[in-house]
Amino acid sequence: MSKTDILSPADVTKLIKTFYDKLLVSSIKHHFIHLNLEEHLPRVDSFWNATLFPEHAYAQNLMERHMHLPLQKEDFKVWLSLFWESVDELFAGPNAETTKNRASSISYIMQKKLLKD
Repeated sequence: MSKTDILSPADVTKLIKTFYDKLLVSSIKHHFIHLNLEEHLPRVDSFWNATLFPEHAYAQNLMERHMHLPLQKEDFKVWLSLFWESVDELFAGPNAETTKNRASSISYIMQKKLLKD
């Protein structure tokens, strides 16, 4: 079966659900298991919809929301690997590539700012 691109908010929700299913059983699950996912996942959906689709908006400060977390360099590697794996498992196309590239940029910037690396 051929994959489609990420074309709608429903596709973003599918991606985020798949990604979080992976995160919650990963070596970095301790950063996520305490979250109220009913509140958290819609915010993550909103962020990625705003990243991909200009008609969507995201008004929260991504960096500020993560400043308190005891993140390590390895956490970012796992996060990015699982994110890319989730995208590649489900989608193919320009938006899928844009999503992976933006995730890489976000990971890099967050590491620099949060780890003072």
